[in-house]
Amino acid sequence: MVTVKTVGITIMIIAVVLFAVGYTYVRFAEQAIFEGHQIGPTGECIHTDGRACPFVQLNKLAAFKYIGFFADLVLFLFGLSLFLQKTPEEKALKKARSAAKSLGGEEAKAFDLITQSNGMIFQNELVEKMALSKVKVTRILDKLEAKGLLERRRRGMTNVIILK
Repeated sequence: MVTVKTVGITIMIIAVVLFAVGYTYVRFAEQAIFEGHQIGPTGECIHTDGRACPFVQLNKLAAFKYIGFFADLVLFLFGLSLFLQKTPEEKALKKARSAAKSLGGEEAKAFDLITQSNGMIFQNELVEKMALSKVKVTRILDKLEAKGLLERRRRGMTNVIILK
């Protein structure tokens, strides 16, 4: 299964490879342009054979070089944003944890058990883990559901508790 994080990492790797190829190409192009070039004692170009000044050629290539590097940077940042993007489950878990700070006692214990189960647990499993009666757990879940922290859905002979 391809996730958003996997796509983000792939895009970042492609951006790094493109940067390495582009940087290598620019370095070789600049070396080729400067090959056989002479600079006078005061820093001026010496062109005895009528060749164009390499600095003029470099200035023509500079815009393309910077546009390419900027596009590569944008591609890398796009991949990074995809990689750092939170999944809906992570967002719900974060929201639920912040809302759960106001909980106390058995409500907090039940909520912690649900979050440790990746936001979904069967009600009978929760009863076993909490070592309380079914009625007591049902009342705790009623309170948590009234606060909008979770939702119960009927599944066969039991309920599935899901974080909102």
